[in-house]
Amino acid sequence: MLRKLLFALCLSILVISSQAQNNVKKFIALSGKITSAVWPDTLGKGLNKAVVEIFAEGKKIASDTASSSGVYKIKKIPYAPSIQIVFKELNHLPKMIDVDFTEFGNDNSTSLILEMDAFLYRNDDYLGVNFLKTKPFGKGKYSMKQKGVLWDDRYYYEMKARLDAVLKAYSE
Repeated sequence: MLRKLLFALCLSILVISSQAQNNVKKFIALSGKITSAVWPDTLGKGLNKAVVEIFAEGKKIASDTASSSGVYKIKKIPYAPSIQIVFKELNHLPKMIDVDFTEFGNDNSTSLILEMDAFLYRNDDYLGVNFLKTKPFGKGKYSMKQKGVLWDDRYYYEMKARLDAVLKAYSE
């Protein structure tokens, strides 16, 4: 009888502990600078009133408008296993970045600070760059071991090569 009582007590403690861990709110802080770029990769000045928006499962969950120097800061983005970060400004092509955060919190951490600068190309109605409006320019996965985002270099260089080819055709 005592064994059954101790077993039931231990089981209750495990269930309560598991529920407490599941109720912990995880947040991501994101900040950086949004600048204008001149092809191939020369950074220009910060983009005043550029916008950064965060989407999870197709719904906007956070946003910020950059300062006059292009600096933005979002202090508390609610955790989602996968988010899309969209950088945009009226006269520039948008840039979308997909980030997988499924590993975040496995070490019981509840907050994550990410610094992410973005440069946007001017929208001079380049033919062929419409892919930037629908496809993410970068993809990454948060690594618990490295405590940061590991970027998919193959995907990035593929996208960059597509963009460079279009921009080169226009510069000739």
